[in-house]
Amino acid sequence: MRTSFSEHLVNAEGIEQLKRDFARRFKKPNFNQKSTLWKINHYHSSLQTRALLYYRLSRACKIPGLRSLFKWLYQKYSLKTGIEFTTPVIGGGVIMPHWGRIILNAEEIGNDLYVFHNVTIGNDYMTGKPTPGNNIFIGTNSVILGKITIGDNVVIGACSFVNHDVPSNCLVAGNPAKIIKTISPNFISEMIGY
Repeated sequence: MRTSFSEHLVNAEGIEQLKRDFARRFKKPNFNQKSTLWKINHYHSSLQTRALLYYRLSRACKIPGLRSLFKWLYQKYSLKTGIEFTTPVIGGGVIMPHWGRIILNAEEIGNDLYVFHNVTIGNDYMTGKPTPGNNIFIGTNSVILGKITIGDNVVIGACSFVNHDVPSNCLVAGNPAKIIKTISPNFISEMIGY
């Protein structure tokens, strides 16, 4: 099986995740008339998206020197923003509307994560790390710890502590978090407006 020249330079999956981040960021109708150059400039102007961009590029790039540069840039913006990505696979479509201490230390994170500031997803040092699914919305000051599974289409309310499995299609909140209600698969897109 032959590989293309570009496959020797970049990991295609990493670039697809980056494209999905970018597309989701500009999915709102008010961005329809904006040029691609404007969108790139706007995307790069936010410190939190710079941290994500350079994290993605450092993982996708196969050229050692360039990969080191992207890793250094990621570390620079990680220190500046307080955002840390230590998850080996973070699906595309990540939205971080604000920056300020976001730690994503999971086994794996699915597509379309919407995460606010002061959120920790991490290891509880006894059981392991969580595995959030697709289309997850996490409110400010929430903590998700332990070897648990968060299903698809889940809203985690602000200031919640989650240390048990959460089924798909529900809204949880509280300390400890409890299921507040069942939600439809398109609840999050209706809530955020796109």
